[in-house]
Amino acid sequence: MTRSSAPDVFCHVALAKPVFQTFQYRVPPQLVDRALPGTRVRVPFARAREIGIVHSITDVPPGRRVKDMADVLDDDPVLSPALLHLCRWTSDYYAAPPGLVYRAALPPGLLGKAQPGGTAELKRQVLELVGEAPTLLERDAAFGRAHRQRQAFETLEAIGGSAPVAHLERHYGYGRAVLAGLVDRGLARISLEAVARDPFAGTGDDVELPSQLNSRQTTVLAALTRLSEKADPGVTLLKGVTGSGKTVVYLRLIARTLERGRSAIVLVPEIALTPQTVQRFRAAFGDGVAVLHSALSAGERHDAWRSLKAGERRVVIGTRSAIFAPVPNPGVIILDEEHDGSYKQSDTPRYHARALAAVRGRQEGALVVLGSATPSLESWHNAKQGLYELLELPERATPHPLPVVDMVDLREVRSEALKAGEAPESIVSPRLRDAIATRLGRGEQSILLLNRRGYSTFLQCPACGKVWSCPACNVSLTFHRARNRLLCHHCGHEEHVPGQCDGCGEPQLTFTGIGTEQVERRVAELFPAARVLRMDVDTTGSKGAHGRLLETVRRREVDILLGTQMIAKGLDFPGVTLVGVINADVGLNLPDFRAAERTFQLLAQVAGRAGRGSEPGEVLVQTARPHHPALRAALRHDYEAFARSELADREAPGYPPHRRLANLIVSGASEERVAETADQVADATREAAVRNSLSDLDVVGPAPCPIDRIRGRWRWHFLLKSDRPASLGSLVRHLARHHAQAGGLRLEIDRDPEALL
Repeated sequence: MTRSSAPDVFCHVALAKPVFQTFQYRVPPQLVDRALPGTRVRVPFARAREIGIVHSITDVPPGRRVKDMADVLDDDPVLSPALLHLCRWTSDYYAAPPGLVYRAALPPGLLGKAQPGGTAELKRQVLELVGEAPTLLERDAAFGRAHRQRQAFETLEAIGGSAPVAHLERHYGYGRAVLAGLVDRGLARISLEAVARDPFAGTGDDVELPSQLNSRQTTVLAALTRLSEKADPGVTLLKGVTGSGKTVVYLRLIARTLERGRSAIVLVPEIALTPQTVQRFRAAFGDGVAVLHSALSAGERHDAWRSLKAGERRVVIGTRSAIFAPVPNPGVIILDEEHDGSYKQSDTPRYHARALAAVRGRQEGALVVLGSATPSLESWHNAKQGLYELLELPERATPHPLPVVDMVDLREVRSEALKAGEAPESIVSPRLRDAIATRLGRGEQSILLLNRRGYSTFLQCPACGKVWSCPACNVSLTFHRARNRLLCHHCGHEEHVPGQCDGCGEPQLTFTGIGTEQVERRVAELFPAARVLRMDVDTTGSKGAHGRLLETVRRREVDILLGTQMIAKGLDFPGVTLVGVINADVGLNLPDFRAAERTFQLLAQVAGRAGRGSEPGEVLVQTARPHHPALRAALRHDYEAFARSELADREAPGYPPHRRLANLIVSGASEERVAETADQVADATREAAVRNSLSDLDVVGPAPCPIDRIRGRWRWHFLLKSDRPASLGSLVRHLARHHAQAGGLRLEIDRDPEALL
């Protein structure tokens, strides 16, 4: 059959839009060989041109006239068959539009509106010698009195015949006219070469890794190696206390994986991807490590992605989106701190990297390792049910024991102060103050944790009771003393601090609650000679700030480090011997079924920062609820006791891991319409469950969300609980396709939610 008589070929193209349909186009004959699934194509859409992904190919005519594809942008697909499978699974499981999943899987800018020039690469000018090198006599004749040009020529000869123009200008002082003269004489040419932008280049040189494993690490590594060599390695939960040396085991496992000609993916929580973390991997694998996370520029992310796709680098370390990294033939996928909530995407597509890791591992025959000192209850339950392998590192890698944890009952602190006729100390109790003073006297470091940024939680009028709230969100504004502003932590709205109440005229307004800024001020008052550093979103907002601040702690230029949860994870400072938790009740009081689990995990993680050096560690937890099971278990470093208690508490209400959960949120500008629509969709869901004989499925609600208004949109939600994932999946996909958006209202589906706020 000749090309002219060959049947037409059509393709389904996914565009980066919040719709579930793909769009069909005819493939012109000259593009048929290049328009492969996973390839980016330029297609006409409405009155513009868009870049999309070829979702599938067919030779079945659509039964209607369709437009022609305009162009194919890639010589090779940007998504391998395995990654296409992963994206399709993600779209199906999380009821997410396929184009938005593809966009999440690729570096910024590769999909969307067609831009002239395609993907931008960073390029630099390089000056390169051409032709035969002239003899000395020929040089005399060629250069004459142009001595600087001759010097530049001979410099280029001495350094290998080529160099970046900027390097010749900056390091050797040759002006642009001198270098252009070499080109004019036909002795050199200027070309452009791509530059890989790598913000972590050169890191790792000063990091020393342990040369030997202890007996438990050796046993765990041997078990992981055996599993990784299986055809279907499955998922392994590695439960290891803080400081047990999980990272060293990861590094050895990756080295063995690379020796077998395979690649490795390492995922870490957003706040744990610090230069210190990257240095450990670069020290082991040099520039063979690529880094992927959202704080990088679009160009840096694209360059790292390109180097992985080309096979130039075979190890990637990154945050949740690195699960889509185009590494060839992955042999191991590691999720460190697998319990961390940042592995769940907060907007569409609302995927969980842990679930995608299991799917990709199964698809590509890679071992999936979930590491944590405090595993998620879902992972722990799966391990106990035999769905995952379970390996443990129950002791620290060094001979130093876990720190002693004790509680300070804030109720007793208040009572004793009032009996003595003193004002109660609400931030640093006398016992914590004495412990800090002891560390300062010994030249040791302390960490203070409060998981609430700002200075005060809210501003209130004592006369009429008014609380200043965000006009777009039903939450109080937080006072930030450093900026003297009231800020909304949900939408960014800010206001000046009023001089008096605009309701009743009261001039004496009250700042209530405690934030990290207020803790910083109080600590500075108590210890004026101490070097205090605060780390939260406000102090680490600029690029590289997080790493720079941590480096000052590592160099022992800080006596007291205080901050939010970002100081609780992944940090290894031998000088820290004291951890103080200002108020452990902050997380416990949230209206969320995971509140106790998150509190236990945070306390265990921050406690693990103490006593990692030669001196013993101590942890003081301030609380008004000292008998709470999560706090009692944290006191004893007893994860299994906490897990038993929490699993029992979740069984009756049917919360995960006992049942599968989906949270469906209806939002819009009109509270009345949102409430009415939430009722209608919930009723339609109940009817669909009965119609399809889904007897295992329960619909709970609707009700206002705990935070019922964000960015001007009112929010109601209802929950779906099911024993069977397939039942839940079919129902949420039906809802997504038939109730997604209408009249300014929006239905958002969060399957396996991390939070219900």
